[in-house]
Amino acid sequence: MSDEQYLIFSLHGSLYGIDAASVREISWLPELHSLATAPVDILGMFNWRSHLLPVMHLDLRFGKQFLGCNLTDRTIVVEWQGIYVGIVAHDVYDVESLRIEPIDLDLIQGRQLSVDKAFITGIAQLNQRPVICLDLDRLIREPDELVSLKAGDLPALGSAGMDFYSRCCPHLSIAEMEIFTRRAAALKVSITESQIDTDEGILVVQIGTEYMGIPLELVVDVDTLDRFPISSVPVSPNYIIGQINWRGSILPILEVGNIFQIQILPRQEFVVVEVDSPEATLRERIKIGIAVDKIFDVSYLANTQVEELPIAMSDRFRTYVRGVTRHEDSMMYLLRLKELIGKEFLMATV
Repeated sequence: MSDEQYLIFSLHGSLYGIDAASVREISWLPELHSLATAPVDILGMFNWRSHLLPVMHLDLRFGKQFLGCNLTDRTIVVEWQGIYVGIVAHDVYDVESLRIEPIDLDLIQGRQLSVDKAFITGIAQLNQRPVICLDLDRLIREPDELVSLKAGDLPALGSAGMDFYSRCCPHLSIAEMEIFTRRAAALKVSITESQIDTDEGILVVQIGTEYMGIPLELVVDVDTLDRFPISSVPVSPNYIIGQINWRGSILPILEVGNIFQIQILPRQEFVVVEVDSPEATLRERIKIGIAVDKIFDVSYLANTQVEELPIAMSDRFRTYVRGVTRHEDSMMYLLRLKELIGKEFLMATV
């Protein structure tokens, strides 16, 4: 049996694979609107690139208990027989070549596998973990209803978005609700239109007392620090907090606040980024955690929004910050993260 390309994502700790050729976009989960005529497994809809996109949650599709949504959830947009559908995921990883092994699905189901066997093409192994490979042809049922949902413009539902919050994430603050709303507004614009005026995607975070922008192209995942014991790294600079065991791999945690000598607060979260190895061999890439106080949202910046650094900035800022812009009512520094990691971390550890 030949290997096939699957996009790997997770939900409630389980790994899933979906045909990579069917994936059209991956975004942060936006605010959703509900319609009474939607199938029970459709969580809601939003205006995606001028299309009304139904969003499926696998908990509902598989008849499991629905546990709600998180601010850090993703939406995987897939196309199946001309129909576009979003699938909610907790985390999205890389595209991998998987070899699907023939299995006894009745036996797996009998051992309480939490996926109906009708939705599975098979099980594969990735780094000694099972990956449940989903069959879009079986997963997306009631195609006539989905086609009717995507026809026409997004209905003006007024406060219908509040149904999304009360059902899916009732404990959000007003500021977090605004993040969902901004995501939905950004996804209305077509990719072609957005590329005309935008430079790059930025993940907005707070480090110490400052807002920082991390290049979205480097971001692999986000997580919370309190879930992991941190081990110290002997004879390391003060900007290396330590290392953690993150998904079976050793992940160093970098303290950017110490590099810039800015006031730091108790760390709560970290951003996993991936950069090239300093050794130009085998296209090796290295994952590193960036400790932050808070993760806000993704922002797309126009070139005209980026200004030069103030004259009074230190040499460290000028070396590792390419410019400043505004985030709400505050100044945000745009990091040259590749250069920072290369000089301050990789060169210090080789």
